[in-house]
Formats: sequence, C-alpha cells, structure tokens
Amino acid sequence: MEILTIVLASLLSLGSGGGIVLDKIVEGKIRDRVISVEKQAVRIDNQPNYRAVRGRLARVRIAGRGVRIEPGIRIAEIDLETDPVAVELDRIKLSSIKRIRESLVTPATGAARLVFTEADLNQALQSEQIQLRLQKALNRLIARKAGSTNISYQISDIQIDLQSANRLQVDFKLSRPRPSRPLESNTNIESGTSSSKNPSRELAMGLEVTLQVMNGKTVRLLDPQGTVNGRPMSPRLLNGFAAGISDRLNLNSLEADGILTRILQLEINEDNLELASFVKLDKMP
Repeated sequence: MEILTIVLASLLSLGSGGGIVLDKIVEGKIRDRVISVEKQAVRIDNQPNYRAVRGRLARVRIAGRGVRIEPGIRIAEIDLETDPVAVELDRIKLSSIKRIRESLVTPATGAARLVFTEADLNQALQSEQIQLRLQKALNRLIARKAGSTNISYQISDIQIDLQSANRLQVDFKLSRPRPSRPLESNTNIESGTSSSKNPSRELAMGLEVTLQVMNGKTVRLLDPQGTVNGRPMSPRLLNGFAAGISDRLNLNSLEADGILTRILQLEINEDNLELASFVKLDKMP
C-alpha cells in the first residue's frame, strides 16, 4: 500500500510538475521515502498523457535493487506491477487506507516480488524494530501455550540459515531472571513436561522448519525440529510452537480493512528467500 500512496501523491503533484513526467516524480518520491536505493526504474503507462491528470493510469511498474527501507532492513530485489488504476483526484486523502479506498473508482490490484538474501535477513533480525516485534510475538506465544503471563523470556542473538527445499534454521538465545521460588508450570520449555525446577538463566535454541503456503493466505511451519542447549526438544512442544506461529502468519486479518492479499510464491534456497504476492485494495462500498 505504501507504493500506491506514493503513486497517488505523485498524481496530486502533476499540477505543479513543470512538465516533469510522472515517472520521474514517482522515482523522486520513492527516494524520499527510503534510506537508499542502489538501482531503480519506474515505468508508468498513461497514454494519452491527459488521462493521468484525471487520475487514470494504465499500468505502473517499479523495479528496485538494494533498497534500504529502514535502518538495518534491506531488500535485495523488489518488483511491483499494478493493473489499471482509477481514482478521483479531488477525493484523495492519503492519511489512511480507508481514505484511499474512498477515492478509488475501481479496486486497485497489483503484484509484488521481493527477494531477501541471507545476509539481508540476518541484518534485519538485528534491527531494533524487528527484535521488538519478535519479542512481543514470543511473549504472546509463550503466554498462550504455558497458560500464564508470568512466564517471559528475552530473545537475543538471532541468526537464520537458509537451506534448500523451503527449509530454514533459526538459532537464538532465550534468557529470563531466575525465580525466587520454585516455578510450577504445566509446560517446561526444555522438555515439554511439568517441572518445579528453576529454569536455566539462558537457553541456546535451535529450530529448523519447512515453510509451506496453504491456499495462498497462510504460511505453515512443517516438520519442526529443535534443540535446547544441545538436547532435542519435545515433539509435542515443537508442534505446539509451530502451530502457534502458523496461526499468526495468516493474511485473512487484512480483509477487514478491504485488503485482499494472496501469496503466489514462496521459495527458499541456500542464498535467497523469494516471495511473490497479489494484492487487491477494494473501493469503499
């Protein structure tokens, strides 16, 4: 949706563009929104030209290489292409998805392809923004599986290893303060069994899973394998974590905001993770 916002903002700039073609306006606005981009190409089909001033575009194609969207977050390759775009320029308000939808004459649809290298992913995992999201997701997952919000772990030293056949391994550490009295819990993260012993202050975790797209809208974690401090994890605990994470990787939640997203392709090899998706933004009824 960020790219659509940039294109619509560029349409609004046409009146003061001084003859600059829309392609160049969009290129400039993209550079303004990102930290850096190594290579970029924008092609906007709007023949005849006056159609753009009326908010009509036949197609928008954007390609970027080495795009740094935030500190520590880099996309090796990004390719975007839209179907025809039609908006009422005098109704455009870019403050929210709802406002954008109100300006659409017809639904806005397009496809995107993203490629991340293993180095890109590991760098992103060190960023403060990504670590904060992972920490919140981990806390929710542990609370749901353990049945208590009093059990919390701090995640650190995350590293990802891409493998073939859509498989990857993630190594990280979990730490928590040692409780002042024995902890009674139905779930022990090391063995998946009940225990009243104090947990280790730091756990070295290794998880290996296969990613599979289901019905274009859910990513499932299959065949999970893992270790804690070098010892195999309980299959019951592994399957529970995999199911919990899979439940979070569901795109249905976007539909309430009028956004239909489908994953067309997810491929992992030893070097790259490649993702292709379709997006449709409905106009307001």
